[in-house]
Amino acid sequence: MIQLKTDGRVSIILPNTNKALAEALKSATPEQLSTLKEGKDVRSLLASVFQDKTASAKSDQMLLDILKNASAFKQMGNFSDNLGILIKELKNFPELSPKTESLAPFFKQAAAISGPTLQTQLKESGVFMESKIARALDTLPTLKKTLEALETLLVQSNRPQMKEQARILAELLKSPVLPQEIPDSKSSPEPKFSPAPKAAAAFSETLRGFVEGLRASLAKNDLLYTKETAVLIDKIVSAAASLEPLATPPSPQAAQELKTALGELYALLLRSTDPASDTLLDSIETLLRSVQSPSATEGAIRNGIERLAETFKALLASADSSLSEALPALLSQIAEFADPEALNIDGLLDKSLSGDLKARLLTLSEELRTSPDPKAPELREHVDKLLTQIDYHQLLSGLGSSTSIYFPFAWELLEEGSLGFKKTEGKKFYCEINLRLKEYGELNLMMALYDDTQIEIQAHAENPEFKTLLADNVSELRSLLIDAGLTPRRIRITEMKEPLLAAGYQDNGTGHDHGFEVTV
Repeated sequence: MIQLKTDGRVSIILPNTNKALAEALKSATPEQLSTLKEGKDVRSLLASVFQDKTASAKSDQMLLDILKNASAFKQMGNFSDNLGILIKELKNFPELSPKTESLAPFFKQAAAISGPTLQTQLKESGVFMESKIARALDTLPTLKKTLEALETLLVQSNRPQMKEQARILAELLKSPVLPQEIPDSKSSPEPKFSPAPKAAAAFSETLRGFVEGLRASLAKNDLLYTKETAVLIDKIVSAAASLEPLATPPSPQAAQELKTALGELYALLLRSTDPASDTLLDSIETLLRSVQSPSATEGAIRNGIERLAETFKALLASADSSLSEALPALLSQIAEFADPEALNIDGLLDKSLSGDLKARLLTLSEELRTSPDPKAPELREHVDKLLTQIDYHQLLSGLGSSTSIYFPFAWELLEEGSLGFKKTEGKKFYCEINLRLKEYGELNLMMALYDDTQIEIQAHAENPEFKTLLADNVSELRSLLIDAGLTPRRIRITEMKEPLLAAGYQDNGTGHDHGFEVTV
């Protein structure tokens, strides 16, 4: 297992531990360095990298510009090619043969690209290593917060069985397994180590009994508050939506559908023991008489059903706290901790980092540092080069409020490449792919995905011949996108000397276009 330090996340942004930042600062102009000094020191200056924010500070933007323009990174070459060279060189070290086998899965050819493969390559790229560590170390504090939220709901309940569950939960929260003080997320707390096996086993056993007891109590909820009742209400409201607010009688078919649905709801509520169900039963009886009456109008029936739905919503709003929709959701979040292994932080760290490329490279670098082989220092420099490239994309991600990753596949036509991802409000996703091809030069692809399946693409090619080649294959690209379940709304192909659309990925304010547009 990798030995973790308490400042693991901050070390990414310190020049003495992050080689990418150290290289970038060598390229800074006096004016840029002056701006960066406004942050007093590098640690305080860049602490904001790991904070959620929508706009970068002046110094953050300056550092981002330095990183993007530093010549050192442009001379490092293609990450996948460098990884391939490392794997080849490791074969000359018999004692490190296991490391060769552990790195080989990360070296994928472009021909192997598929959805699952791409997802794995991105996830295990090393760019997210510190996030994985933070998530594992936050397991017990998060569990405690969830239990406290659950306790808040249970103590407000008037049901005796829920009061008993609240008592059990209060005892669970006193367990030494849980941190008794949750640290401020902005601080750098000491790592949370795994609880003692006996304490973890006792906690999980008590938690398992609590989960089972609470689920049994929830299963005894009155029929008035069950999902079955809510579904029938929605069914009736949907049927009423087809009625016009006019003084005309409903069609025989519409009347029969409403009568059937109302009858089902009436039969269900007859088994309810909650006095509040009497109000709903009276409303349903009135509606059934109205539907069967020759003088009934669509408008009157529709109004009656709307009042029924409003009454039901009001009952739910004033219901016991144990009937809250949040309670089952919280319960599902803690259920996994009925297994003591879920409390094993060391195990969680090992599992989350076992397939991470940066974690493996760090371990290899340490082994090479202590190796007596005279070739080890040279090989360690190659490992550090790969780590520097990963550090570079981590810094770009933090400073750019997005996710930046090297192109995770080996491709003989590729000189260098990177991927960028960003999500904005309104569930819009953006992807930028920057490639430098050996034969055709630079190609920048910018894509926007919205409304789940709608996609827009801009291709910016340096080579005019390549632009023509892309344009000639637009119809094939469109077919492939459709086969993948995506709807291409706009494909724009331009040369580098032509400006990109000023609006970028704007969707005309409606979220989609009418038809399909190709611009070359």
